[in-house]
Amino acid sequence: MAGKTRTKAAGYHGVQNMKFAPREAEGYATTPLEMKYAQSINPSALLEAAEQYADDRLVCRIPNDTGYEGEIGTTAADPEIEKAAGFALEGANGLITTDIVSYLRGALYYEYLETDEDGKQSVVKVWMFNVELGKGAATHTTDKNSLEFGSYTYPFRAYGDPLKDAEGTGDYLDERGVGRKAFLYTCRYDDVGYANFDKTVPVPKVAAESP
Repeated sequence: MAGKTRTKAAGYHGVQNMKFAPREAEGYATTPLEMKYAQSINPSALLEAAEQYADDRLVCRIPNDTGYEGEIGTTAADPEIEKAAGFALEGANGLITTDIVSYLRGALYYEYLETDEDGKQSVVKVWMFNVELGKGAATHTTDKNSLEFGSYTYPFRAYGDPLKDAEGTGDYLDERGVGRKAFLYTCRYDDVGYANFDKTVPVPKVAAESP
C-alpha cells in the first residue's frame, strides 16, 4: 500500500504526558487516567519465528509477532493507577497493596520530542493498544552524603488490537486475505488529526487508497 513519504528524524528524547485509558465493555475509557511524572518507557518487540525444513534445507520462516513488553519508569507509585489496576485498595488507615485477581488492560498514551537535521523539534504523540499493566516495583536506598531519589517501575505487555479497514468498520485484510494487528499508533505534527490525537483513543485504521 502506497503512502506519504516520511523523513527520518536526526534524534529523539524525553517522555511526557503519559496516561492510561482502561478497557471497557464498549472500547476504551473516554477519560484516561493521568500517569504523572513518567521518566521512561522501553517497548521491546516480542518476535520469534517458526521454521519449516524440507529436503535438507530451510524452506520458510513464519514470524510470530506477539506484541511488546517493557517497563514504565516513574518517580513514585501512582495510587489511582494502582487502585484502577486492582492491586491496591483504600484501607481504614491508608492504602493497602493486595494480590492481583485479574490484569488491567487499556490503551497507553505518551509523547516524546523528535529533532530534525535542521534542529527543529516537534512533539510526537503515541497510543499503544491493549496494554496490560503489572504490579509496580520500588527501589529505596539510604541517604548518604548526597541524596539519591528512589525509582518505581511498572511492567507492561502490549497485545495490540485488530487493524481496521479505511472505514473503521471491518478488520483490514491485505490482498491475500491476511489480517494484521495494531500495536503502536504514532502521530506527527503534519499528520491528519494531530491536534486532537491525544484526546481519546483512536481507532487504528489504514489510510484510504488514492483513486
